[in-house]
This record gives sequence, structure tokens and C-alpha cells, in this order.
Amino acid sequence: MGSGSVRTGLEPEVETTDKRAVRHALVIALANGIGYLPFALTIPILPGYVTGRLHGGPAEVGAVIGGYALTALLSRPVSGALMNRLGTRALTIGGAVLTTLATVGYPLAGSITELIGLRLLVGVGMGVMLAATGVWPVQLVAKDRQSWALGLGGTVNYVAIGVGAPLGSLIEHLVGTATTFVIAGLIALLVIPLALCVPEVRFSPETKTAQAGIERGRALLGTALPSVALIFTAFGFAAVTSFAVAKFNSLGIAGGAAVVTAYSLTVVLLRIAGTWIRWEATRPVVLAGLFLVEALGVALVGVSDGLGVGVIGGVLIGVGMWQIYPVLGLFVVRSVSERQRATALSTFGACFTAGLAAGSGSLGLVAQATGYQVMFLVCAACVGLGLLVAVAAARVARIG
Repeated sequence: MGSGSVRTGLEPEVETTDKRAVRHALVIALANGIGYLPFALTIPILPGYVTGRLHGGPAEVGAVIGGYALTALLSRPVSGALMNRLGTRALTIGGAVLTTLATVGYPLAGSITELIGLRLLVGVGMGVMLAATGVWPVQLVAKDRQSWALGLGGTVNYVAIGVGAPLGSLIEHLVGTATTFVIAGLIALLVIPLALCVPEVRFSPETKTAQAGIERGRALLGTALPSVALIFTAFGFAAVTSFAVAKFNSLGIAGGAAVVTAYSLTVVLLRIAGTWIRWEATRPVVLAGLFLVEALGVALVGVSDGLGVGVIGGVLIGVGMWQIYPVLGLFVVRSVSERQRATALSTFGACFTAGLAAGSGSLGLVAQATGYQVMFLVCAACVGLGLLVAVAAARVARIG
């Protein structure tokens, strides 16, 4: 599987992924990470640009930084619907080009409004591109590698953020803000040659007929339940990335970023190990255990009075989320037909962004009203709700 460009839907399904398909999936994962770099490189630069050259305040900084999220969220399900018609390659290249054009235009923005408009365009470009590069590896591999392929995008994005943010600050120091914006935008064009050298999987009209027996109700439920569970698990991500540093700062403890680093490194290292160690938490009891580990980690960060316990909490959150996202995505893949897969997976991926936004906003209000410790405990309870939904999703998918 993965060596051709068209699947008829009438051929016997291949159960084992060949090495060439694995290499192709890794190339698309690399493209995914490169496509994320314009976002990562500019994150540390934009606040100073807004408050300095454009004379904005904290509210304007928040609007500019978060402006891309709305269009990125809305464009992902739409991209999924377009994938069967246009193909993953066309959407990947189109999204990369739009991201480049909008990012290199940052220095031309003469007002906060114009910059927000460019950030909205970046959101469309990144939403389209990441939707395509998220689905493409899953289409290339067979069943034995689908969970691994689902985790690739998140893994490279963690790396891109970890490398891109400090690199962006360094480039700005060396060449200035405007040039850094241009360099960040042009980097996205490196996605194009990678996309051109990997075959895509397209579906012939016979695929729709051959898979007409897929139950519509099961497909809908098999997408909705994992998506809702993902929203709840994203609350843990929102808590540790948005509030861990602030929580320890409120205790007079510096170095709270170590909690975020511990979480990110745990996810990346475990997913890299998963390239060779094949294990999927598809059984309801095992998946529930991962949710409990994540919830315990969130609670530990909340009750900790020292950085050591907080770092342990970050590691536990990473252990839980290492498998939760790809396994929930696997439930989606196994519940829908191949022709529905692009739309279903793009919608599922958008729900992580929705959960992050909802979690950051609601947990921030809880923290303001009751303090950080209670907020983290409330977040742990939300992860527990996700556990219940995830177990139901596992039973609907009927795998493992």
C-alpha cells in the first residue's frame, strides 16, 4: 500500500504496511512540521511587533496571536470535504502558498486590523494544509500503521514549536523583525517539493458504491464520540500549556516552563518509540487507564507546592496524551468508509483546536474565581468526563 495513486475500493485491503509507504508517511509528516514553522517562528515576535510598531496593548496582542485560530478551525472540516475532489496534494500546496503570502505580508500591515486580517488568512492556509497533511499519511498506510500515522502530525508540531520559538527570536536578533517575517513565510514553500514527491491516494467512483453498506448512524456516532472525548482531553493540554507557568509564578517559583517541557518531551519520545514498539490502547479498559493517568497528572500539577511534583504531573499528562489522540482518531477511521475518512478526520482534528480554545477560556475564568489549584482539579474532572465518552467511542468502533 502507498505505492500507487488510485485505490478502487474493490481490491482486497492490505493489512501490512510496506517500508516505502512508511517513508512516504514520514515525508508528509516532515512537510507538516515545516508548514507549522511560520506559526512557531513568529509567535515570540508578534507581541513586541504589535505593542511596538503598531502601538497596541494586551488586548490587541491577544487578538493578533489568536486571530488565526478561528479560520484554522473553520477551514479544517471544509478541507476534508474538498479532499476527495481536489486531492491532498493540491490542498497541501495551496495551503502552503497562502500561508507564505500572508506571512510575508506582515511587515506591510499598517494597522492592527490589517495584521489581524493577515492572521485570519494564515489560519485558512494552515488549516487547509494541516488538514491535508494530517489525513495523507493515514491514507498511505495499512491498518497496522494507522494509529502511528495519526500521531505523526502532533509529534512534528511539538518539535516545530520547541525549535521554532527560540529560533525565531534568534533570527529576529540577527536580521530584524521584518526580515524574520519574510523568512518565516518563505519556509512554508519547502512543503511544495515534499508534497510533489509523495503519491496520493484518490478514490474512484466505485469506492462510494462498494462501501455503501457502511451504516450512516454508526459513522456519525463513530466520529462524534471520539471528537467529544478529544475536546475534553484537550482541556489537559490547555491547562498545562496556558496556566502551568502562571501557577508556579503565583507561588513564587521560577521555572514553571519545565512542566510544559516535560509534557512535550514525553509525548515526542513515546511517539518516536512507537515507530518500533507497536502498541495501541484500543481496549476500553486500557484507554480509560490513559485518561486516568492524564487526569492524575493534571491534578498533581494543581496540588503541587514544588516544581518537582509539577514536572512529574507534566510527564503523566504526556503519558496519557501520547496515545489518546491517535487511538481516538483510529476509532474515527474504523467507523467510516474510506471516502468519508478525509472529512471525518479533518472534523476530528478541528475538535482538538476547539477543546484548546474552550479549555483556555473556561479554565481561565475558573482560575480567576477560585485560584489555580481548584482550576487544575476542575480540569482533571473534565478529563474524567472525556474518559466516559471515550469508552463509549471504543465500544462503537468495536476494535481491540
